[in-house]
Amino acid sequence: MKVRFILNPSAGRSGRLNALAGAVRKLFRAEEGIFEIKLSTDAESVKVLSQEAVRKGYELVFACGGDGTVNNVASSLVGTGTALGILPTGSGNALAGALGIPADVEAALSLVKDGAIREMDVGVACGRYFFSTAGFAFEAYLSRRYNEGRLSRRIRGVAPYFPLALMEYFRFKPRDISLRVDGQEINGKPFILTAANTDRFGGNAVISPDARMDDGLLDFCFIPRPKIFNTLGLGLKLLRGRIEDHKGFRSFRGSRGVIKGWDLVDAHVDGEPFQWQGDIEISVLHRKLKVLAPEIVL
Repeated sequence: MKVRFILNPSAGRSGRLNALAGAVRKLFRAEEGIFEIKLSTDAESVKVLSQEAVRKGYELVFACGGDGTVNNVASSLVGTGTALGILPTGSGNALAGALGIPADVEAALSLVKDGAIREMDVGVACGRYFFSTAGFAFEAYLSRRYNEGRLSRRIRGVAPYFPLALMEYFRFKPRDISLRVDGQEINGKPFILTAANTDRFGGNAVISPDARMDDGLLDFCFIPRPKIFNTLGLGLKLLRGRIEDHKGFRSFRGSRGVIKGWDLVDAHVDGEPFQWQGDIEISVLHRKLKVLAPEIVL
């Protein structure tokens, strides 16, 4: 077996390299094959290391970091015979949470022996792959503001999102859009507008409880702007997996969506923000990524 671990040293707590190296030696000392750790320096190096592993015939490439690292590694594995493994060490860990991958290093690595290779869908938004969610309203705006903030650089995890979301609520201005999903159309001013391949954002906030990552469909979730006094309730429903109880929540399931009405918009794929101008096209590739997961998932 040939396995490559691509580690983002800046994701999560310090000391991850030593912990990973120790766990790899402990778990795979008696195994035949190649088990190597590569350090990434930026998104481009993650891409290069992942593509190199595919060319050299590695069976598994582990993304050791947060959702950004997972997205970068997985994007290079789409449509190949190399499977994605995840060692979640970031702030949100959205895909790892949806797959049921444990945060403990040894437990996550033990899936090499005890887990199963599954095939999952891949979302495409604005020409970029996503594996958990893509967003186009407040959730995308908040991702950009989070990445820009000083607080998020000092405090890891989802904690900085809560005070930041409250502050940015007053600055975000929803605009009129048209969303068409496989012939269904909705018009309005979304506060949250998410295409979900899995059920959750990072931090185990559930945006689409019934989403499946292997059905060839995406769930398009539309939530209008809540009044300020209802924002706490919205957040709690997301964290409790009860978003469908929120007044105004609407969901459409389909294989293709088009958003019209924005000239320039904040967007994100798996929590990685960018800006986009013009119509937004969203689609899904059915079961185009192999992923290592516990037996019971998917």
